[in-house]
Amino acid sequence: MVGSKAGRERRIHARAPIGVIVRLEGPDGARHYYSKNLSAGGVFLLAEEPLAEETLVEMELFLPLVSTPVRAKGEVVWQQRQEPSGFAVKFHDIGEGSQKLIRWVVDRYLGRPGEEREP
Repeated sequence: MVGSKAGRERRIHARAPIGVIVRLEGPDGARHYYSKNLSAGGVFLLAEEPLAEETLVEMELFLPLVSTPVRAKGEVVWQQRQEPSGFAVKFHDIGEGSQKLIRWVVDRYLGRPGEEREP
């Protein structure tokens, strides 16, 4: 059960309720979504019609305080049909620098100093 409380306790990355624009390229072409939350391991995207689990996607995340979009590839690992509906994408191909930028933004949002220097 990915959506269970036990599933949430297994997270290894800090997650913050950060809304960013995400350009996602999937099997049906490119679309823009808005995130509900973000971590260095993945993102939850709001959508009236969530993508199916196991869908592979490429994305660009437009992070606050970062001048260029962060690029990543991932897989839809969970969907939620009740409000707020959407789907979770787990990053599986993301550069170390991109992951550090996401971690930096999340840490700042959560009020933690973090290890990385400002981008």
